[in-house]
Amino acid sequence: MSLSPCPEKRHHLKLHCLADAVGRPVAFHLTGGEAADCKAYDDLIDLPEQAPDAFLADKGYDADAIRADLAERKIKAVIPGRSNRA
Repeated sequence: MSLSPCPEKRHHLKLHCLADAVGRPVAFHLTGGEAADCKAYDDLIDLPEQAPDAFLADKGYDADAIRADLAERKIKAVIPGRSNRA
């Protein structure tokens, strides 16, 4: 989700949301609009009190480091691969 609080100055923000299994928001993280989505992962993954069974995200979170971290935590990665993923 991109927010532009000041359109004439072109400052953009991204709001990342962590949700539970039925889609209820649990936590939010705000980043600059130019930041890659995967940069919010470290802040989001440690927020819930109980580790999730799966991490569902868009391909902006498709990074080897994220997939490796999820595997180490025994969390299923439900992330579509980028077009250049082998």
